[in-house]
Amino acid sequence: MNLERWIILGILLLSIMCLKLLVPREKVREAWVIFLFLQVITWPAGLIAVEMGWIEYPIQLYPKANLYNRTSFSFEFFLFPVVAIIFSLYFPRNKKGFGSLLYYVFFAGFFTFLEVVLESNTKLVEYHEWKWYWTLVTVMISLYINDKFYRWFSKRLILVELK
Repeated sequence: MNLERWIILGILLLSIMCLKLLVPREKVREAWVIFLFLQVITWPAGLIAVEMGWIEYPIQLYPKANLYNRTSFSFEFFLFPVVAIIFSLYFPRNKKGFGSLLYYVFFAGFFTFLEVVLESNTKLVEYHEWKWYWTLVTVMISLYINDKFYRWFSKRLILVELK
């Protein structure tokens, strides 16, 4: 196994540890909703970016999976949804305006920084026509849509439990 696959494995293990440590037991159902809904967003977006040739993920944890889906399972379908779970569960609902914007920039910036470091130092990500600021913007938009859905779902869940 090469260095890139060890990095992917390390990121997956770190993500699992974050879930175990940061998701309260009573919020597991909400975490699943956030996790799965973000995948609804990342699936078509990731496929478009890869199929258009803007970005490439040459090394996968499972190389044969690259024959069917050239997006990054590890990043788009696991790491990013884990980041979205932490984002939504700990979102400062009492902050408005600039404080809320800083929260978005922090999380999107973390994910973007990680991708840029991996792009420049490994063969896990290759930008072709893609730029780091597209990652920043698309991550912020995805987190926004996902968090709006989570809040809508949470309100519906509370109404069902009250009945």
